[in-house]
Amino acid sequence: MNISIFNHSKSICFSTLLSAVLILSACGTEPIIRSPEEPGTEPGTKTETGTETETGTGTEISYTHTLRVNRNGTYKTIAAVAAAAKDSTLIEIEAGTYSGDVAQWTQNEIHIRAVGGEVILDAAGKSFGGKGIWEIASKGRVKVEGFTFQNSTVPDRNGAGIRFASGDLTVVNCRFLHNEMGILTGNLPETTLTVRNCEFAYSGYGDGYSHNLYVGTIDKVIVTGSYFHHAKDGQLLKSRARLSIVRYNRVTDENDAESEASYELDFPSGGIAVVVGNVIQQSVNSPNTAIVAFTEEYNNKWPVNALYLSHNTVLNYRTSGTNPLISPSSNIPASSIVLVNNLIESNIGMPQAGWLRTNTGNERFGKANVNGSFVPSSALYNSLLNKIAKNIDDLLPANLKQQGISLIPAEEYVHPLKTEKLTAAPKIPGAMQKSQ
Repeated sequence: MNISIFNHSKSICFSTLLSAVLILSACGTEPIIRSPEEPGTEPGTKTETGTETETGTGTEISYTHTLRVNRNGTYKTIAAVAAAAKDSTLIEIEAGTYSGDVAQWTQNEIHIRAVGGEVILDAAGKSFGGKGIWEIASKGRVKVEGFTFQNSTVPDRNGAGIRFASGDLTVVNCRFLHNEMGILTGNLPETTLTVRNCEFAYSGYGDGYSHNLYVGTIDKVIVTGSYFHHAKDGQLLKSRARLSIVRYNRVTDENDAESEASYELDFPSGGIAVVVGNVIQQSVNSPNTAIVAFTEEYNNKWPVNALYLSHNTVLNYRTSGTNPLISPSSNIPASSIVLVNNLIESNIGMPQAGWLRTNTGNERFGKANVNGSFVPSSALYNSLLNKIAKNIDDLLPANLKQQGISLIPAEEYVHPLKTEKLTAAPKIPGAMQKSQ
């Protein structure tokens, strides 16, 4: 039996919830298809040098060789190229569906990307080491770009699209659909994960212990421009990392027969969570009443525990009971939550005063005043103008500001799976800085 990298503790809800009427998103809830760019390399094996700058990190991935998976080339399977690849290699996988072609990647400084169209990695009942479709076990940097990971199941009920054991992993323009876990990380404290412009949906075994994205007690996770929806009785995003940065995402369980996510955001081990510029929505079928959980399991893993919620738009569609923004827990440290410039639906309960270090610039609204893309009506927008708190980065400690972390959004989410730069400083609370 494959033993889970970490304990899966199901979160417990403590409250009950109120009602609302759904405005269905105009885009619907079908999975989003992304076609990677075609870089124009030849099939087979090729020697090539290059340097790529990772947007947002300032770091460079350099490679000295290129290998390609091609049905008629030197490497016909992903497993074969994974076994042959060395450090500092660009690996290109041609368009198509690869069923049961599972692999482990142990190399450093590699970029694995889809070329020529959609590349679907279907587990088809297979897994690498009882873990998932791919395992990333590197000591350096790995970038994965342009793939759909689907249908991963294992006997332990935590089959992942990607099982991320070690290294510095960046995942871009990928989809994780109908897996038991989308991405599941290990617990090595030197590990970092970056997720950009990805979709996570329909994941989970249905037992409450498996999630769309589950981050263990690693050093840092950064999630940007991504769409989380339809977890099966698990969390849309769950992180135990020392530092979790969640910016400009759509974390919405939508509202149909398959909308049954528990928490939208869960930081069960505390740490520092910076949640800025997201649309967050709880569905009518959620088994949990609260929307965000913080330190619900324990608060002594990390030396600093703080939750920053800034410029988020938060909605609730559950139709019974109470519905708190933050799940009540005796573990939440006093004055550990900063709540600033959020747009929070009027049927959502505000956090207990003792948990809050700052509660300023937050405004209430009704869901009838936003459209399917969560953009405020002109009337709501005008009523909110210039009601935001100023100088909010003064609420951050110096060490976070030195890392370039800000509570002031510089971008906003654009559906599907991208962000766009704001052309001016924010003028209203919430994630969307324009009106209908």
